[in-house]
Amino acid sequence: MRIKAIRLENIRSHVDTRITFEEGFNCLIGGLGAGKTSVLYAIDFVLFGEPLGKTYAYLLRDGAPVGKVTLWFSHEGSDYVIMRGLRRLGTRIVQDVASLRFFKDGEALAEKKASAITEQVEKELGIDVELFREVMWIRQEQLKAILDMSPRERQKLLDALLGLEDFERAWAALRNYESYYKREHELLSKDPDVLMAERLEEEHARLTEELASISLELEELKPKLEEASEAIKKAEEAHGELERERKAYEELVRKRASVEAAIGEAEKTIKRLEREVELGKRRLEGLEKEREELVAKEVEYRRSLALTGLDASTSLEEAEEALKAMEERIEGLSKRSAGLENEIEGTRRRLDIISTESRCPTCLRFIDEDFRRDLTAKLKRDLVKMEHALGSLGEEIKALREKRASLANAIRGLRLITSRKEGLQARIEDERASLARAERDLDSTRMRLEMLKVELEALDEKLSGFDMSALEEAREELEVRRRALLELEAREKELRARKELVRERLKDCERRLERMEEKRRRAERAAKLVQLVRLLRSAYRGVQPHLRTEIVRLAGIYVQRVLDEISGPEGANVLVEIGQDYTPTVKVNGRERSIAHLSGGERTLLALAYRIGMGHLIMQARTGRGLAFLMLDEPTESLGREDQSVDKLADAISRLRAVEQIIAVSHSEAFAERANHVIRVEKVDNVSRVKIEGKT
Repeated sequence: MRIKAIRLENIRSHVDTRITFEEGFNCLIGGLGAGKTSVLYAIDFVLFGEPLGKTYAYLLRDGAPVGKVTLWFSHEGSDYVIMRGLRRLGTRIVQDVASLRFFKDGEALAEKKASAITEQVEKELGIDVELFREVMWIRQEQLKAILDMSPRERQKLLDALLGLEDFERAWAALRNYESYYKREHELLSKDPDVLMAERLEEEHARLTEELASISLELEELKPKLEEASEAIKKAEEAHGELERERKAYEELVRKRASVEAAIGEAEKTIKRLEREVELGKRRLEGLEKEREELVAKEVEYRRSLALTGLDASTSLEEAEEALKAMEERIEGLSKRSAGLENEIEGTRRRLDIISTESRCPTCLRFIDEDFRRDLTAKLKRDLVKMEHALGSLGEEIKALREKRASLANAIRGLRLITSRKEGLQARIEDERASLARAERDLDSTRMRLEMLKVELEALDEKLSGFDMSALEEAREELEVRRRALLELEAREKELRARKELVRERLKDCERRLERMEEKRRRAERAAKLVQLVRLLRSAYRGVQPHLRTEIVRLAGIYVQRVLDEISGPEGANVLVEIGQDYTPTVKVNGRERSIAHLSGGERTLLALAYRIGMGHLIMQARTGRGLAFLMLDEPTESLGREDQSVDKLADAISRLRAVEQIIAVSHSEAFAERANHVIRVEKVDNVSRVKIEGKT
């Protein structure tokens, strides 16, 4: 695995930080609390999602509602991206499922489920959180911790990481299996089913014989059932034929009754229709007579039209136009008469003025006697003429009013007669249509009556009677056959029920026999397994020392190889040997030296070589690959520059080729000088900022 880059959003003092890493020695350099170790915490979190303690409070930035880590890395030729987030829920901090993503070469492997992301990481990389934290991440002040352990603690830890502890656990666990199978063998040997095996076999034989007997009786019953069914079929056919004849006879009886009823109904209908025809003729005669009377009245009104000066054949519209013209003439003459009356009245008033006051009626001046006489004579003559004209107009108006009254009366009469004639004609036509229908219905009903009488005669010929005794005999025969079949079916049902019961008991017996055989087999198997478990326990107890001897031999080779690589020429005479409890011993120029007597720098180099060599061995044992990635958190914590121990450690790490990528955190500038890739971390206003300084 090689980490390419990481991005921290609201992680500890990092608000939004992106850092790129290279192959070889990468060093995060900065002061105390600058945010260097936060990067290592973020890598651990984004890979496995498990908190270092009980909560994620050490990761999420104070006051931030959410945080997120994105990691870009490569492994065995593929590129990966992992995203994990944190969300604050009240007083708790949980993983943010909305941020969970895991991609391989651009395709999603898992998302929105923390366990699925972790499972895929372990599957792709072949490592789990324990292996990462114990082997690949050397935390602050833990570089020498494994050397400072007691031999027993060291052996227990490394046995667990190397898988040797599994042999001890297997040896102990197999003791429980041995006890379990031994107890199972004892219990099965005393099981009631096993002890009653002979009685079960006798019961099985008896039930098998009884089942065969019932099956034989059922086979013998089959032809009897078929014979009884055939007899019923024939009896049903005979009975059915007689039933059909009876139904046909009853149908003829019903049909004859229906025909008789139809004849009676037809006779009633004929009488009703005859009455309707007679009444229709009478109504038609009355309507015809009424129409003749209307025609006579119409002639009289037409004669009245002729008396008014109109032609007798004048239409009502023309007569109404003439009446309108006559009314207009009367109105004009009435206006003229009223005008003459006004003039006569005026003339009379002027005569009164002249005769009583001797004044001119127009200008009211006094006039002499002669002029008065002449004017009086003239006005009297005019008065006589106007009165004569008024009389003539009155006579003419009177004559016109009489003619108008006669014409109006004739028009009203003709209009009424016309309306009545139209309604009367419609009634006459309806009556004729009704009479024609009634006559047609009467003829049709008479014809139908004749046909019904003919049909009745034909039915009487067919109804020669029906013998019910033959039908009753056929019904009794059918009942006898059915009772016989029911008895046979009841017997068959009883036998089948017994057969099913015996079969169930036989199945139960067979199941008990199978259980018995299974328990016998299990007892035999348990006895064999007890022997096998004893052999396995003996094998596990014997193989573990041999495996540890081989692992210890390889451990010495791996640690020595790493120590030679990081020590350079100065360490050429230093040899490391690993004991059976994984305790290292050092020989310098052939002389053995105690670890306790090594200088701080020497102990640090030995601890680094031991951790990396054992790490290679553990990774080979667990994953089949060596240790390619390492994180170091403040490896120079207890070193000083006066004895050049910091420089020696930095030189050792820079010379290390057994690990492809190292990410180290340090506050030592001397340590950072040897790094291939330097990332400087500073904190300003409680926010961490990074600066890539490149290769040195």
